[in-house]
Amino acid sequence: MKFNTKCFIYTVISALLFGVTPVLGKYTYELGSNSITLTFYRNILVFPVLLIVMIIMKIPFRISRKELGAIVLVGAVFRAGTTLMHYTSFSYIDVGLATTLHFLFPVFTALISFLFFKTKLGLFKGIALAVATAGVVMSSSSLQSGEWTGIFLAVTSGLTYAIYLIGMEKTCLSTMHPIKVACYMGLSNGLVMMLFSTVMSAFGNTMFEINYILPPKAFIITFIVAILTSFIAVALLQMGIRGLGATTASILSMLEPASCVIVGWIFLSEEMTWSKILSCILIFSAVLLIIWSDQRKNKISDT
Repeated sequence: MKFNTKCFIYTVISALLFGVTPVLGKYTYELGSNSITLTFYRNILVFPVLLIVMIIMKIPFRISRKELGAIVLVGAVFRAGTTLMHYTSFSYIDVGLATTLHFLFPVFTALISFLFFKTKLGLFKGIALAVATAGVVMSSSSLQSGEWTGIFLAVTSGLTYAIYLIGMEKTCLSTMHPIKVACYMGLSNGLVMMLFSTVMSAFGNTMFEINYILPPKAFIITFIVAILTSFIAVALLQMGIRGLGATTASILSMLEPASCVIVGWIFLSEEMTWSKILSCILIFSAVLLIIWSDQRKNKISDT
């Protein structure tokens, strides 16, 4: 595939937006927000925007029961669940570390495909799993008791995101228009977060109580996060994949956790330790090995 400079820029900007927005999201916590409030507004605020886009692009609104069921299961359970766990982990560990651990999702995708879809794992993917495990262990060294919760949430968010990606590929969602999927998924995810918050509040758990009335500054930042992540960054990434291919786009997407670590260090004064740096390197190496293994396999099959 011929190198496309414009698509390269699109993909890099997308990765940087995905990397910076977690830092903005955590900042809203100081202004009265929390993980479920951010998850709720990130989904619900983008719905009217995507609705307008659907009208302009003349995308049909009709949706079957099968498609609706897939959107609720894949989107509300695994996509919104991923976001909620990822954002909740910010309350226990640094944003940069949480995003790096979340980026284990390519490794989990390979493992799930091997266990449930009989996809061959191969030597290099096996090595990648071992390297990624070493990275998680390294990130967990010298942690306080509360920080283990953050590690668990961040790693599990990578697992649920891997399931979400597989669900997008294996269900009827793969044949739907991506704008239509994102639109209905935003509405579905927001409503499910409202239901989850109501149930948790009924049992006296205030940690997952949505704060519907935010200070103007917090609401503006939340709206920016919603538009940047659920609309602009996703659209740029799709254009990048179209012009560069999934492999190159995946490699460039590794700028996301790297930029998050750096931005968190600069703006949130998060600690930068050698163990954290080594952990990031190991996890990045595992992801690169997974991508390289797939690229190598494709080249062999083409010959």
